[in-house]
Amino acid sequence: MGSLLVGQSGGPTAVINSTIQGVLKEGLKHNSITHLYGAIHGIDGIINENFIEITKNTNLEHWDKTPGAILGSVRLRLKHYPEDAHIYQKILEVFKKYDITHFFYCGGNDSMDTCNKISKFFETINYKCTVIGLPKTIDNDLVEIDHCPGYGSAAKIVATMISEIWHDTNVYKKGRVTIVEIMGRDAGWLTAATHLANSTSSGPDLIYLPEVAFDINKFLNDVKHLYEKKRKVLIAVSEGIIDKDGKYILNYQSSLEGDAFGHLQLGGVASVLANTVNQQLHLPVRAIELNLPQRCASHLASLTDVTEAKKCGIFGVKQALKGKTDVMVSMERIDDYKIKYTTKPLGVIANQVKCFPIEWIIDGNKISEHYTNYALPLIKGESYPKYNNGLPIFAKIDK
Repeated sequence: MGSLLVGQSGGPTAVINSTIQGVLKEGLKHNSITHLYGAIHGIDGIINENFIEITKNTNLEHWDKTPGAILGSVRLRLKHYPEDAHIYQKILEVFKKYDITHFFYCGGNDSMDTCNKISKFFETINYKCTVIGLPKTIDNDLVEIDHCPGYGSAAKIVATMISEIWHDTNVYKKGRVTIVEIMGRDAGWLTAATHLANSTSSGPDLIYLPEVAFDINKFLNDVKHLYEKKRKVLIAVSEGIIDKDGKYILNYQSSLEGDAFGHLQLGGVASVLANTVNQQLHLPVRAIELNLPQRCASHLASLTDVTEAKKCGIFGVKQALKGKTDVMVSMERIDDYKIKYTTKPLGVIANQVKCFPIEWIIDGNKISEHYTNYALPLIKGESYPKYNNGLPIFAKIDK
């Protein structure tokens, strides 16, 4: 018997609220769970005792069709206990006050680090509370999981937008180089999704991921050759591409700052490359940064992604009630495409990065069909929101 607490952390996705909805709806089914709470702004809401209580009368409709993190998110790095003992003591006081015996935290590899630290702290002091990590990230870079909830929808969104850009750039007789920047600091999974548009002959000519060192001279030669051949060149590039010395290409023209986890705040590499193309090749060029729509365009969400995200939340609650703790919910792919839900230890997942397979990259600027076979099942199905007066209905809560 005890209360359940769930929070969100890191960058949101189009389906993160589906996972939270799964947790809450499943939690409401079990009498052993006395209260359900949502932490507003993740671990910050826990430390500052900022909760919302979920009851059978709470309207959870539309949560799975709503972008962003409905409970609010945060980027706050916990130090190890007892290095920051007063923070852990505060967390313990809050958990005891609300009789929290099940804790769920939805996020990426940094969030799994937070989960793991809290779980280890509870183990050290012998406080009985199951701690479950729920996977989330458009970057698809969590280890010990076939793919991350949020990635399928982001891949679908990116592939759709690059196809739409392709059709726009082919309107005019005049030639142009178009460089589209995709999110992805350390892993190129999302940028690789632009290759899916090539299945309808409307994808990029060149694709650059962080996993392969970026050679500016080779890039310019490839662009020049393609422009002379076809006059219109469409390029997809990860925001986190680096040169052979490990220097971000974005750093060639600007300085970068880091967040609470030490990650550099990227964005603008398309403009850097566009300026280089203009100055070195004197070609007409346009830079496009897809930015936040990659993760918030829920009207283009994958039904497969929404369904799997929700099932991760449901499975997590069932595992917690069986006593599972210090684990993350994971997904294994079996047969052509079936998903087996399981759990993996938080300790082997926290702070790790699953890079895009180097063997799926051809000549440093193209993606093989191995990726297509991997990704196509993830983007299938549509999950349209309900509309009112032509606009989508999104869920809101009073924070």
